[in-house]
Amino acid sequence: MTLRPFAAVAFLALTCAVSIVFSAGFSIADEPEAKGAEAGDVIKKQDDAKQDDQANTAPSPAAPTYGSPIITRMRIGGRVEAKGGEVRDIFMMVAVPLDCTEQKVTVTEEEFPADLGTVEFRTLPDVKLAIPGAKQMLISIPKLPSRQTATSVVTYEIETKPVLAPTETATLHIPKKASRDLKGFLLASPFIDVNDREIKDAVEEALQLRVKDDETRKASAALGANGIGDPSQPPLSQPPVAEAKDEKKEKPPIKKAKKEKLSEAEEAALAAKIEKLTDWERVEALYDFVRVKVKYLNGAEDMPATKALEDGGADCYGMSALFVAMCRTMKVPARMVWVDNHQYAEFYLEEEDGKGYWYPAQLAGTRAFGEMPLPMVIFQKGDNFRVPERRRERLRYATDHTTLQASSKHKPRVVYVREPL
Repeated sequence: MTLRPFAAVAFLALTCAVSIVFSAGFSIADEPEAKGAEAGDVIKKQDDAKQDDQANTAPSPAAPTYGSPIITRMRIGGRVEAKGGEVRDIFMMVAVPLDCTEQKVTVTEEEFPADLGTVEFRTLPDVKLAIPGAKQMLISIPKLPSRQTATSVVTYEIETKPVLAPTETATLHIPKKASRDLKGFLLASPFIDVNDREIKDAVEEALQLRVKDDETRKASAALGANGIGDPSQPPLSQPPVAEAKDEKKEKPPIKKAKKEKLSEAEEAALAAKIEKLTDWERVEALYDFVRVKVKYLNGAEDMPATKALEDGGADCYGMSALFVAMCRTMKVPARMVWVDNHQYAEFYLEEEDGKGYWYPAQLAGTRAFGEMPLPMVIFQKGDNFRVPERRRERLRYATDHTTLQASSKHKPRVVYVREPL
């Protein structure tokens, strides 16, 4: 990690909620301030010489490619106001936009107070050779005098490219043996259940529906955009104040449709049809199943994959979580992607030579499988993070978290700024 003073470092925070802990035992929520193609994300490791050779080679038709970038400029930062008393030991973990294959992040301007504290940057998972899934800024302010304000704001220029679907998918298959980088994307994580009985049944049903009449795909394609990507619409999904517990409400159990009884010959014929599906088609069957079986509910709370399946309704997070859970149950590496005011998923398939790629899948919104035609600012890829400051927790979001010491009589004010320019 790099340690630098405030005057030389960018401080970024999302408009999601922030958890603040005080010596007197109270907490405050943050206050938002008004206001040509390239090769895909390859997992296979190569030395520098091979990478140079690959750069001069036409991308595989199975690889995702990228269109011209959309440039987003945002003024992002935060402010702490010591209203009536001194504030000490301010420590903030703040999520910042992620540099990744389809996104480049550049700082164009910084506005920081001098001589107040220091800033460190780190990527998560914080493990040697791990592929970054999130980036955090760690801000430390030892002391903020009474009635003073510390404001840190940075202007970012973010270039995000649309992801174009591959032109050839028949050669792609589920990895026979997951590499170390992929194993975590096959395991259960917070709110994403893997190998649950209900999830297994959903996978089986999705594959059967695909080979029977393919009506789920037609119904999925007919679904509207739900206002996703429209800046005039309210935020679709925001990270919670804290990692919410799965509290089940008392309600009558959902009546499940009875399984159609098939003869041995019919079951064998169905299994034979499923066997003929390519792995791309198998993942697509899961995708369309979720889009049709789970109704999009704008503003719904984040929920576990099993609850989204049970309720038949969820926001973009719950729908994506269910798709990821079904993929992992089918041994397909998959992960959540957190973008500005939205969530979608990515799944991983590879070619015969072991070269693999991540492909996006937008569950809520216009049908976009294996592509992401509408670029959105990316903050995180993954759904199971650990940070040293919260060792006992597994985090779905590597999001904002602040601790400080202050008098219970003089609560400091914390404001997070996010202004599109």
